[in-house]
This record gives sequence, structure tokens and C-alpha cells, in this order.
Amino acid sequence: MALLLVSYQTNAEPVFAVKADIYKLKNEITIDSKIAKKLKSLAPIHQPVLLALLNESALIEIGDEKQLTALEVKANEDGSFFNAAMKLKDKTDGQWQSITSFMPNIPNGQTVYFSRTFIDSVWLIKLTGTRYESEELGLASFQNQ
Repeated sequence: MALLLVSYQTNAEPVFAVKADIYKLKNEITIDSKIAKKLKSLAPIHQPVLLALLNESALIEIGDEKQLTALEVKANEDGSFFNAAMKLKDKTDGQWQSITSFMPNIPNGQTVYFSRTFIDSVWLIKLTGTRYESEELGLASFQNQ
């Protein structure tokens, strides 16, 4: 009787996992230092996640043909910190107008918040970026949300 060992190769290259929880809030909710506590009682309207190689940009876009919110995240080459930019794009008279908000040197694993105000609501984006030693570990982190 022979024992057959099957091995499979996984991507052992470190990756950066990006998680975004997007909340639609009423305009009267104040965004302050206690916002994390307020969000525990609310459900996000979107929860995009993605993996990126270290030192490579990752992009999440939310919106439609008139308004677009883009989140761009790029970890440094060792994954010890990341930069995040939120780009707001609105189509006016057939032309795209954009505003960018940039947060540099966010420590690995830290959560930051971006917000975008609409006429009747505020979108609050809770963004976290975390370095993992492999694609497998990064994907597993999405399952543990």
C-alpha cells in the first residue's frame, strides 16, 4: 500500500487586505470621536474587500454614471503602513469634476474614516488595511469579519 502525498502551491507572497464598511447616515448624525460606538448599532450598505500586493495600488469604486466615490489604497513595500485617498467625482454638464482627500502613512492594521455628504445623507467609509504573510491568510481574514 502506497501513501501518496499531494501538495499544492499557495501564493506565499505577502499581501495587503483592504476592508471598507460603508454606512449611509442621516445628515443629523454627528461624526465625532465616538463614531465607532455609533456604528455598532448600524448595518453597512456595502462591504467591499480586496487583496493587493505590497507596494501596489488597490482601487474600490462605488457609485453610478453621475456620482462616483473611489478609494485608492497603497501599502509600502514592507506593509508597515499604507496611504489612502478618497476621490469624489461628480458629473456636471457632461464633465467629471473631482476632489481628492489623502491620508498618508497610516499604520498597518489601523482604521481610518472618510465621509461624503449628499443632499439628504452622509456616507461614512470605515477603511482598514492589514498586511498578511500570504494570500491564503488575507482571504481568511475576510471570512472572520
